[in-house]
Amino acid sequence: MTRTTLKSDASVQGVGLHTGLPCRAVFRPAAGPTGLRFLLPDGTGRLSPQSVPQALRAAGSSPIPALLENVASTARGTNLTLGGRTVHTVEHILACCAGLGIHDLDILMDGPEPPAADGSALPFAEAMLRAGVAEKPGQEISALPLTGTVELKDGEAFYRAEPAGGLFLSVLFDHPHPMLGRTEIALEIKPDTFLKEIAPARTFGLREELDGLKAAGLARGGTLENAMLVERDGILCSGGPRFADEPVRHKALDLLGDLALLGAPLLAAVRAGRTGHRNNVNFAKLLKSKLR
Repeated sequence: MTRTTLKSDASVQGVGLHTGLPCRAVFRPAAGPTGLRFLLPDGTGRLSPQSVPQALRAAGSSPIPALLENVASTARGTNLTLGGRTVHTVEHILACCAGLGIHDLDILMDGPEPPAADGSALPFAEAMLRAGVAEKPGQEISALPLTGTVELKDGEAFYRAEPAGGLFLSVLFDHPHPMLGRTEIALEIKPDTFLKEIAPARTFGLREELDGLKAAGLARGGTLENAMLVERDGILCSGGPRFADEPVRHKALDLLGDLALLGAPLLAAVRAGRTGHRNNVNFAKLLKSKLR
């Protein structure tokens, strides 16, 4: 298939969900077949608005390819490291690229973590669509077809992938919390279904986990504007839940973003349950080993 990128720059700015640091993420068209890459300036951290242009120019020489071999940690998000630099919580941007069929993109950032935006992938997707998706004639990318069934089990988590003509995700979310319960979503990943069914689904956390997350240095930028807070008798978030089963849709979003670390479109029917970033990445690594 023909490789794609954006027609022009697009950007989103805000604070990172876990670091709480401000960041402007610029999505820049990639001329070559370079894949999805994050570019950070030296000494990433809190930057003033005046320093943004200089920081983005400095980022040009230090790409971190969005590939499995660069995954550094998976604590409540997928983080990439290369050459002493780390970019946090990359899965929502990568899910947009996979869902919209974007193969090559430079993601320039003036901070260590993309903006949380509203806690979903939709603001990133909308920015990319405003810029426009463009084919790159003469540049081809091969999809990754499975030749057999691949399975992974880890405790209550399970993953199974079978050969298919596209990418199909079926995700089960089963949680004992009274506001969560057992839900499942199944869909083929295409731009229209991605935008409608999973891109708007926001990240979520349990009230009883919040103090522990903050003590671990996480969720520093979390608010009811960019996350759903699950309490014993309700779910708190700006504007209320967007779907009755929003958490399982967000789990599907995270899985799609982590599978994008394979570096090429995956042709498979994937069913998974009790998913998390660590097992998502381990399953993607297992898939990669079977595709060689």
